Order: sequence, then structure tokens, then C-alpha cells
Amino acid sequence: MERLLELTDIEIRMGFAASCVETAAKQVGCTYKEMYRRMKRVGLIDKYILRHYDTIHTESRENITANILECLDNWEASQGITAPKGTNLYLLKQQEKGDGKC
Repeated sequence: MERLLELTDIEIRMGFAASCVETAAKQVGCTYKEMYRRMKRVGLIDKYILRHYDTIHTESRENITANILECLDNWEASQGITAPKGTNLYLLKQQEKGDGKC
């Protein structure tokens, strides 16, 4: 008989957080390590992604990614941190406005 592996709640939440980091990194064109470092620096993983998991995990991947990047941008700005050179947050914002330029 085949045994099914059941994940704990924390394993599920951590997997979700990891997928948020990876998807956000891909969207802005940086490595997942750089995105993780940026998110950790402002507390985004603990104070937003994990804290509000019950609400945000029900949204579409596109909405989650857009919200996380907007939150990251706002939190970095409020702490006087600018996005690393080479990330395309500006282009992402233009696409959201319907500009269509890449």
C-alpha cells in the first residue's frame, strides 16, 4: 500500500513563501537569492507573506506577485532603500498601467 506524505501547516506556508520569492524574482529579473535578501531586509516574508497567508494564498498568482512587489517597493522606500540597479520594477509598473512596453 502506498503511503501519502502529509505536509504540516508550517511546511505548506514555507513552500508558499518560497514560491512567492521565486515568482517575484522572475518577474523583476533578479535571482531568487537577491529577492529573498531584499524581502528579508524589510521583513516582508514574516510580516506580510506569512502573517497574511490565510488571505493572500487564495488570490491568483498574478495578483499575489503584483501585491508583493508593490509592498516590497513601498517598504523599501519607507526605509530609504532603493531597488537594486538592473531590476525592472519601473517596467513592471508600466505594464500594469497598460503601456505594454518592455
